Amino acid sequence: MTSNDPRLIDLPRSEPEIIPPKSGDTRGVIWTSVDERGAHRIYVARLGPFSVALLLLAIAAIAVVVGILLIGTFLIWIPVFVLLIAGATISAWWRRTFWL
Repeated sequence: MTSNDPRLIDLPRSEPEIIPPKSGDTRGVIWTSVDERGAHRIYVARLGPFSVALLLLAIAAIAVVVGILLIGTFLIWIPVFVLLIAGATISAWWRRTFWL
């Protein structure tokens, strides 16, 4: 059979089978996908209070680092603008004083 064979179009495609958690099951949701290579299970655990706090702490740390980098990017331009203004002022003064 080639990839253009019309018989291949009618073959069933594998779809994940979602198994709802049993009542009282604290492990989380189990997703099962069956295909030609066999069954694969994905365990999705529920986050506890410590995990949520740790996740929020990590997000806050990333936000602080990004904020510091953004502030640092803008602060580096202050001395550059001061030097440009000082250079323009000295250049204008130099032309007026010595080119007359």
